[in-house]
Amino acid sequence: MICRRTRSAVRHAVPVTVYVDDMQLEAVVGPVDGVWSHLLSDLPGEAGRRELLDFAARLGIEARWIQNAGTATEHFDVTEPTRQRALALGAVPIRYGRAVAAITRAKRASRPGASGR
Repeated sequence: MICRRTRSAVRHAVPVTVYVDDMQLEAVVGPVDGVWSHLLSDLPGEAGRRELLDFAARLGIEARWIQNAGTATEHFDVTEPTRQRALALGAVPIRYGRAVAAITRAKRASRPGASGR
């Protein structure tokens, strides 16, 4: 189950909720041979980007490594050791696939002028 936050709740002090999925795909990315997953926020727009970048900084992830910046699919690719550190720092584990898709759909629907589809 994915917890949804309202815009009004975001204006008040709300604990950061960043998610890390369980894709765990073996791949070589540049010089890194590892098992990869995704780190993402469920907040749309700039609020989501700030939340994600702040959490990534706590993990030592450089902001320039963000994927699909400025879109509903904005995320960081993380290796398994970083995934484990993210979980230890409070990232919420989610299933790759439907749970990630649900977050993406909700973020797209929250855009101004979005039809909700």
